[in-house]
Amino acid sequence: MPFTLIKGTFHLVNTTSNNRQVGFQPDGDSMHFKPANANLLDKLEKIGRPYDLTNIGSVQLRFEGIDALELHYQPRGARSTHQPRPLGDNARDFLTGLAKLNPVPYVAPRNISVDPPIERDATPGYILSRSLEVNGRPVAFAFAGTTTKKDGSAVNLTIATLKRSSNYKLLLNGHAYPLFYDTLFADLRTTLADATRKARAGNLGLWAHDGSMTGIVAQDQESLELRGVTFPKLFRRLADYFAKTKDTLPNFMKWLKATREQVQDLDPDSETFTNVTHFDNMVRVASGKVSLRQQPETMLFISAKSPTEPFVSLPEVY
Repeated sequence: MPFTLIKGTFHLVNTTSNNRQVGFQPDGDSMHFKPANANLLDKLEKIGRPYDLTNIGSVQLRFEGIDALELHYQPRGARSTHQPRPLGDNARDFLTGLAKLNPVPYVAPRNISVDPPIERDATPGYILSRSLEVNGRPVAFAFAGTTTKKDGSAVNLTIATLKRSSNYKLLLNGHAYPLFYDTLFADLRTTLADATRKARAGNLGLWAHDGSMTGIVAQDQESLELRGVTFPKLFRRLADYFAKTKDTLPNFMKWLKATREQVQDLDPDSETFTNVTHFDNMVRVASGKVSLRQQPETMLFISAKSPTEPFVSLPEVY
């Protein structure tokens, strides 16, 4: 199935009903994009909620195939949390740089929300997307600049084109982890996995600090914020666990098992290679640390087919 090409502009600032400028909260794998023709979003497969346009006509993207460190994750019923900074900031700044939006001022002291006025906004770009995820965000490969291809055209995403995407560049430079779902074509997944391995071998970006395989101390949310440089999906599950249960790490595996989050094992050295299992079988808790049993690019998550309840309007519900 081909992707739909949608032209538009990348944005850092929204406008309220009384014409006040309010900054968005971009991070390393999500930003706002305003389609030149919003009706093209109707061509995307919808499996949950419809897309939601802001006052300026933008929609929040979810970048396909990658997962950057969290800057403002919101567990239900708890305060916003984050992974260790400034690594997440570095990924965000790399992405806004690719979109030709830098320098970007942020509201101190948290430095999460863009602080208008800004030097530049509405820089040209385009996305390739096939679907909206369960909460209505286009799952997209994002590209800065322009293309001669027709707006709304059907495009087969080649490896050469993939390597020009912001998604690929974030992985190649060590600013994001891979996060693969079963909706991602195998050849594209292989290319993104290769970029991941190159960045990891070069100790680039987050890989110089990564504790996904060696384990991170996870006594509570505060310890995660200080030392939680790990696969962001694991961080989100830990943050949800601490927020919901107020419990300690030894009972995390029981809680994670109950979620029954499906994942296919792509590691040829694993006993469960090609089998569909659950995320808890990819995780280990020992000696006060939590870790993955295998690298993130060897996991293929089974997509959610219905929206989460209640809805959380940030890019963290995945």
